[in-house]
Amino acid sequence: MTFSIVIYDPNEEAWGVGVASKFLAVGAFVPWVKANVGAIATQSLANLEYGTKGLELLTKYNAYETLNILIANDPLREKRQVGIVDSKGNSAAFTGNECYPYAGHIIGNHFSVQGNIIAGKEVLEAMAKEAERSGKIYEKILRALKAAEEKGGDRRGKQSAAIIIAKKIEKSEKEFDPLIVGKYFDLRVDDHPEPLKELERIMNLWIATFIEEEMLEIEDYKEEIEEALKKLGYSNLRTWVELNNFEGKFTGSKIGKSVLKILLEQAKHR
Repeated sequence: MTFSIVIYDPNEEAWGVGVASKFLAVGAFVPWVKANVGAIATQSLANLEYGTKGLELLTKYNAYETLNILIANDPLREKRQVGIVDSKGNSAAFTGNECYPYAGHIIGNHFSVQGNIIAGKEVLEAMAKEAERSGKIYEKILRALKAAEEKGGDRRGKQSAAIIIAKKIEKSEKEFDPLIVGKYFDLRVDDHPEPLKELERIMNLWIATFIEEEMLEIEDYKEEIEEALKKLGYSNLRTWVELNNFEGKFTGSKIGKSVLKILLEQAKHR
């Protein structure tokens, strides 16, 4: 009852899963990710052991071998669907013959996309196309999910979505950094009429708060910033920054590109 993508980005050395479904809190069940190990999406009649045991197996075996071990002794394997990418980016997937149609998967270079009870094969093809395009791993995942939805997505409708990405880090200069525990992105929308739009909104906040980016000269956007602050009822930029937890993207003379975007968007909708 889900469409998903598992993907590895060799440039970022990151592993991720993106998923959307007409099912409550799909992010609590489908995605399983561990830095330097791999990523797994278990769905249809989801077997959560495919996630826990699968990540353990990926420390010893590649994606294809892990998949075969998981389904070998599973009496309900024909009702299962799973996509796996391992530490080196090898991908594997399985769609049981008893998954509700349309059900299928496409395996690509460093990724796999899979879905069941989706509008058709075109949903998977649209996801695969986005996975093959350039961009940051989180951009590829979100684009793939949005492309799937545009082609019909889950035939039953929309309810929840999630993106989880793990990325190994040796050390961090920051006192609070999600990368310390391997979580590059860990975002969920559990129940919403437009889960992907809400997920994108939250993602933009996450990027603005935690992800390093281009810093812009405040003086170059002085008039826009002052107008936005006035609409939002703030006397100065520092107050707005601190109340929204963007201190890490503010120097007094410079502001993060995504932070500025959020400020202007907030004012636009006020």
